[in-house]
Amino acid sequence: MKHKLILKKTQKIALLCLLPFAAAGLLLLLKQAYAAWVMPWMPPCLIRTATGLRCPSCGMTHSVFALCRLDLAGSLRANALILFGVLLLVLLYAECWTRVLGRPKKLIPRKKGFWIGVLIAALAYAAARNLPAFAGII
Repeated sequence: MKHKLILKKTQKIALLCLLPFAAAGLLLLLKQAYAAWVMPWMPPCLIRTATGLRCPSCGMTHSVFALCRLDLAGSLRANALILFGVLLLVLLYAECWTRVLGRPKKLIPRKKGFWIGVLIAALAYAAARNLPAFAGII
């Protein structure tokens, strides 16, 4: 017979309060490990190597590293799509709070059309960041 872990509401609230700190600590630990052991072996971006153009995710590692140093401007310079990722994490965290407080609410759209729009926006961002007019801005 499987036992299901049941937490009281106060325990869930305590865990949710600790979650951002635990996540930040884990991110900093993973950043150090990634920089030391993984980055030296990572190949360069295949799209950038083949075409000279930056793909939507080019610079994301630098962006996350800058965010770990609390350098928001450097993070956005490396890749502005980090804002979308951070926004998703904040909304997911808020959804967890609404669930724990007994009023579950979905804050992140789940419809396919929304995510197709996100993909189109990411591709538009990739195109714009490769235009000479936007060089150094995005």
